[in-house]
Amino acid sequence: MWAFYSISMGLVLASVAVMTKRYVAPRISLLSVAITCAAWLTSLSVISLVPIDVYSTVSERPVPALDMLWTISYWSTQVLTWALIPIMQNYVVSGAFSVLKRLGDALHRLWLFYLVIITLCIIGGIVALLTHRLQLSTVPALVVTLSNAYGLFVIIALLGYGLVEVPRTLWRRSFPESRLKWHYHRVGRSAEKLADASTELEKVLAIALATTQQIPRSDAHLRPLSDAVVKYLELYSPVHFTVLGRPRVNIDLLDESDLDYASDEAGLARLRARCKAAIAHFVGCRGEYVINARRAMHLQAVCKSRSLGVYTPPSGSASWAATGGWYYTCNIRPWVLCLQALLAVATSATIIWAEATIGSGRSPDLSPFSLAIHTRVARREFLEQLIVAAPLAYMCACTYFSLFKLGNFGFYHMVPGATWSRSLLLSGSLLARFAAPLCYNFLHVIRMNEYLKDGQQMVFIAKMGSAFQDVPILGQSFNTWFPLLLVVYVLLLTFNLWEQCASKFFISEAVRFDVERADDEHSSKGQRLVLAEQDALLRGGAVGDGIDLFGVSGSEGRDPSAAASAGSDRQQVAVQMAMTEKRGRSSPHAAHAAPQIASAGRNKDDVARPASEARIDDLFGDLGGRRAFTPAGTGPGNGEQRLLPPGQTSSSSFSWKLR
Repeated sequence: MWAFYSISMGLVLASVAVMTKRYVAPRISLLSVAITCAAWLTSLSVISLVPIDVYSTVSERPVPALDMLWTISYWSTQVLTWALIPIMQNYVVSGAFSVLKRLGDALHRLWLFYLVIITLCIIGGIVALLTHRLQLSTVPALVVTLSNAYGLFVIIALLGYGLVEVPRTLWRRSFPESRLKWHYHRVGRSAEKLADASTELEKVLAIALATTQQIPRSDAHLRPLSDAVVKYLELYSPVHFTVLGRPRVNIDLLDESDLDYASDEAGLARLRARCKAAIAHFVGCRGEYVINARRAMHLQAVCKSRSLGVYTPPSGSASWAATGGWYYTCNIRPWVLCLQALLAVATSATIIWAEATIGSGRSPDLSPFSLAIHTRVARREFLEQLIVAAPLAYMCACTYFSLFKLGNFGFYHMVPGATWSRSLLLSGSLLARFAAPLCYNFLHVIRMNEYLKDGQQMVFIAKMGSAFQDVPILGQSFNTWFPLLLVVYVLLLTFNLWEQCASKFFISEAVRFDVERADDEHSSKGQRLVLAEQDALLRGGAVGDGIDLFGVSGSEGRDPSAAASAGSDRQQVAVQMAMTEKRGRSSPHAAHAAPQIASAGRNKDDVARPASEARIDDLFGDLGGRRAFTPAGTGPGNGEQRLLPPGQTSSSSFSWKLR
């Protein structure tokens, strides 16, 4: 028991560490990271506890410590998802200027939500008690059952999507050429999102400067608060105030509602909250754009090596290990992904079949997982627990894959290396909220209730499952027959009919999964942007410098980590050009690829450049710095004035690093 628990929890801890390193943005508070990691850890710990609980029940070897472990796991997830994380989420988005005021603001945002829930529960409980359909002793069971019913409803949606999309994604990744077209599409689409985010950030910066100028320095109460807003922007804004300066702003160019923040402390707090949201959204969109551009360039290198038959690794190393690794990436890895996709298809189909036949119970038992677990064959304890853990881990992976895919929605954004506190906390809350319903559904998949003898009961079912039998409609029968909807849902997803049904009925665009359909508009734009990024790398820049934002481009003041990654990206582009030139000596057709990449920077007019209606530099007065005129036809307007700090030329670089 302890051997499996130690190994599995070690893997869970490693997974949490990897997710933390992958997703957490710089300068995120340690408290937010700690709460998120705790939610991830308690949610994933079910992969360790369920197999031990199943084995101890089947083998009739009770484990005394299991009761305590389940109690900690279950109730910690409930406290995190319903109390601690919601409060922390609203705390981090609050713009108040003290800890107590931010905490009060968070509680004020939540009081209506909890008031509605508590009121409905009280009314429902009173009605049920008066009609004698519910006893006072079964009220806790009703609460647990309602939570499970809600969780099971969402689990069906998330699990069904993951069971279809995980194999489909593995299969698509096995074809680099078609995958490259999809990443061109993603680059073009993420560039549009980045343009919108930069527009909002520009406007917020202008509003902050205008608000500061409205408050006189003699105001001992509001002036320090407005300075705190400016200081926050100086610390966290990707656009440095040292570059933009603190000029006089043309207030006529701002909306009337944008000038109301200077009236009182509450207004400045709202402005600070808006600054937080604008910075977080911009950093997330820029991180998404950079990741998509890097993936597209990587796939370009793979496709070029496959087409030319030259397997020089992007690092430029001539060692046999590097060359062999790159050959594996180009030629062998696609076949490995195909095999993984086929294995995932078989696993998904088996789970769907087991879910659809829950109602058959043991007469007959049609679940392959149940037959594998309950077959009376002498097996070692570790192997028995591994047989239970494997399908559960796959179901968790599919469900959590769907949850992270929700990062494409508007209400939270999961971006590697650029995820803000609110999105991290929400992901932890969602994982914790659906851990227990997923476990209970899995126990139905392996038919544990059907194989229990008289007086025999799992620890998990004794704590959370036995209460379901006392509740009508939402009790045992609901958990047995409701998963049948999974079959219909999966069929709609498999044949790409779900989006059509969702658009015609009740599901908003804001709560749908991302569908991989590359249209020509975004794909062609993305291809031009990737070429511009490659040109920027060859000129000494970094990925992200090929798209013009805030009226300027470049990467002045880039941090060392960005410089290091830029070096590897630059080496990859240089190797691609060298491969093409080498091949071009023997193949005139291949020689055209190098000029195409090299000329990307000279065709920057083809790259759709984001522009805001009221640019920051149009709002600035004379800073004492020079103004450079953009040549006609290269900017949003002919002869546009662009702000440059003293000593910087029009071709110099610009920094939007998150500090």
